[in-house]
Amino acid sequence: MHYAKLLSLSLLVASLAACSSTTPSAPVAAAKPAASALNNEDWYQVRTETQLFLFDDYQVFRDFVATGKAPVIKDTELKDAKSGLPIAVALRAEDQAKPLAQTAAYQFLTVALTPAEKFYGEIRQDGHIYVFSRYGDMVDMNKIGEPTFSFNDIGGGPQGERVVYVLAKEEPKPVKQIALFNTKYK
Repeated sequence: MHYAKLLSLSLLVASLAACSSTTPSAPVAAAKPAASALNNEDWYQVRTETQLFLFDDYQVFRDFVATGKAPVIKDTELKDAKSGLPIAVALRAEDQAKPLAQTAAYQFLTVALTPAEKFYGEIRQDGHIYVFSRYGDMVDMNKIGEPTFSFNDIGGGPQGERVVYVLAKEEPKPVKQIALFNTKYK
């Protein structure tokens, strides 16, 4: 019996020694690019009477809102399902050579890009600014035309526009989203 215990103990020590003597493998490189490389943290839309413009760059969006111009505007040859308006993507000058299908704005439109966990979106239409913290809510609003649940800030926009914060059912006042919007405009 004494030999059985000794043999078991020897096998256990040998097993532990074998495990500890293997060289650790190098960490596996992440298969997914970083979120910032995906450009999937924000998406903007401006609906005019004649066209729907999509943006994946905040500065291009802000400049367009101020001037009606963007460095590059590419026609998608698609029409908005609800309004029938032609859809264009407004890009930075350095993205001019990029194929349309490789731009985040187009990928969001075609639901080909997973949004970042911390997402921010805006739709400007009819003198209102709709603010989103979830990409899915933005897609839903594009389909039905109005948010299901919202918090309205009448006159809260930079030019006195109504700001509509799109919410989920039973979500409280969006204090963080309001603060984020205000840091972008005030």
